[in-house]
Amino acid sequence: MFRKILVAVDGSEPSNRALKYAAEFSVKWGAELKILVVIPKVILPAFPNEGIGTVPATLYSEMDRYQDRARAAYKKVLEDAIRAVKEAHPEIRVDGLLKEGRPSSTIVETAEKEGVDLIVMGSRGLGGIMGWVLGSTSRRVVDSCTKPILVVK
Repeated sequence: MFRKILVAVDGSEPSNRALKYAAEFSVKWGAELKILVVIPKVILPAFPNEGIGTVPATLYSEMDRYQDRARAAYKKVLEDAIRAVKEAHPEIRVDGLLKEGRPSSTIVETAEKEGVDLIVMGSRGLGGIMGWVLGSTSRRVVDSCTKPILVVK
């Protein structure tokens, strides 16, 4: 039924459950599994006390260091996901993708570019206030994508 499955992971428990579902579906249908990890880009805040739209110069020097740390952390999430799938299901063809950008739009763009037949993702990575403020990545993907999507709770 499905030849290529894209699963988006971020290291959260819902995304780990989504990875397990995606791997089981890959086994069932003999599908290639593409594991996508999206590194969110650093956004600098503007502080009104320092003028409209200005950012303290010290933040610029820290931004690259922060992005490098985030890249390393997300790269480890991807490596761990690939290793977990290969250990549990060595018969699956697995491809890892590490990209930077807004998670929802990057997932949709990657699904189109890779020609996947199914997207699998967790219902929520960020929780609490951050999840509420930023909105739901899974909801944005569902709203903007024409591919079949399985959202795992």
